[in-house]
Amino acid sequence: MEKLIKKIVGCSKGYEVYGVGGFARDLYLKRRHADIDLAVGKDAQKFAKNTASALAAKLVVLDDLNKVYRIILKDKSIVSNIDISLFDGKNIEEDLKNRDFTVNAAAFNIAYFKDYKRNMIFADKRCLADLKNKTLNTVSKAAFKKDPLRMLRAFRFMAETGFKITPETLKQIKSNAKLIKQAAPERIKNEFFRILSVPNSCGVLKIMDKSGLLTALFCEITKMKKALKKYYYHPGGLFQHSFEAMEAAENILNDLKKYFPDNFNELEEHFSDKEKYSENVTGANLLKFAALFHDNAKPETAKKEGNKMRFFGHELLGAEKIEEIMKTLKAGKKETAVIKFLIENHMRPSTLTKNNIVTDKAALKFFRDAGENTPDLLLLSMSDWHSYKRLKVFSPNELKNQEKSVRRLISMYYKVKNTKPLPKITNGNIIMKRFKLKPGPWLKDLLEAVTQAQQEGKISTGKEALKLISSKLSSVKKKYKLT
Repeated sequence: MEKLIKKIVGCSKGYEVYGVGGFARDLYLKRRHADIDLAVGKDAQKFAKNTASALAAKLVVLDDLNKVYRIILKDKSIVSNIDISLFDGKNIEEDLKNRDFTVNAAAFNIAYFKDYKRNMIFADKRCLADLKNKTLNTVSKAAFKKDPLRMLRAFRFMAETGFKITPETLKQIKSNAKLIKQAAPERIKNEFFRILSVPNSCGVLKIMDKSGLLTALFCEITKMKKALKKYYYHPGGLFQHSFEAMEAAENILNDLKKYFPDNFNELEEHFSDKEKYSENVTGANLLKFAALFHDNAKPETAKKEGNKMRFFGHELLGAEKIEEIMKTLKAGKKETAVIKFLIENHMRPSTLTKNNIVTDKAALKFFRDAGENTPDLLLLSMSDWHSYKRLKVFSPNELKNQEKSVRRLISMYYKVKNTKPLPKITNGNIIMKRFKLKPGPWLKDLLEAVTQAQQEGKISTGKEALKLISSKLSSVKKKYKLT
């Protein structure tokens, strides 16, 4: 860290440069810091360019209007990024008074890094007390009006640091919650998924819900809360069920070794992969998000039949609705496609395991259809079932059997996944030439039939594959209306 700071100081000649915000806070509390936050008195972009060049690092513009820049370091062993902003005010004292929370309203001149504690300055006398007490208070009553995203950041700080939001700050959030939609969607997405990344995210979301911020973020949650409670098993209705499904997902993810003793290493790797999706999204927090919204279309699809309420098609409509939510959040294409698939298919594992008898043939087809989403879909289903544990809707044996089936499917999935791929005994070109077919979706059906037969050990040669295709051809032609 000292070598890195020395290089930054080397670029700061002629500039006022301060370590600020979370960087100053974490240094003061002797906590590990992921990023360095700097504020400069002039020419923030020029200073950022010079520093990025000296560090042989990449520079990106975070907010050109407010002069905020990010240096992305190649060697992330010390910190990942250096964020540089222009003073929000005439000097550092004014900048601190314009910051979000008192615990972040601290700064020190970067030139005095070795003796930062003695050179620390604060916005006011509350800052030091709140740092010691680990409480979140706004610097000013206008803090949330100036930047509504700060309300969500309060809960993210709470989630990541364990700090407590004071009653007064919660009251301010409740009064300003409706302003949250003014914040940039991608910033909302990043903050919300960072909250979902901590092991006790559900505890944080409960407080967020009480403040009114959760419903201000997602109108679908308001609809869940308004859904007639008497038609749901949970006393609190659909929202309680959805929230408890998310809690169940979190509990399972926090204790994968308990639920999947034979495959927990593979599952941990699968759900913690940070390169698979866009910034701050992992398989784990995406699963929690899917659990919260898996029944989001039930209010629109509710139809009473006798004394029961039915929700036909809620999976399909729910998938469409979650796609719109993800688009609104400016989420990445891959995570959007995955969560849409999970919600559209969240009932399928229960159908597959309802009799506690899953044939190898049915399991293999399920794996082919779900692909890499198999673990996510199975854990979503398990979370859905677990949400009913306290209500005793299902007998202990039913829950035990469902868990057993999911565990067996997970084990089978990784066994198949880790097995050497089957040899390719035919392809689309051969099929088109042999049966005089044009390119189209029918080829996928025919190739899947070959793969299925191979996996079941029914065929092993190209000749046998063509014979199988010949037997399937009439039904495929009928399906696609081919002449």
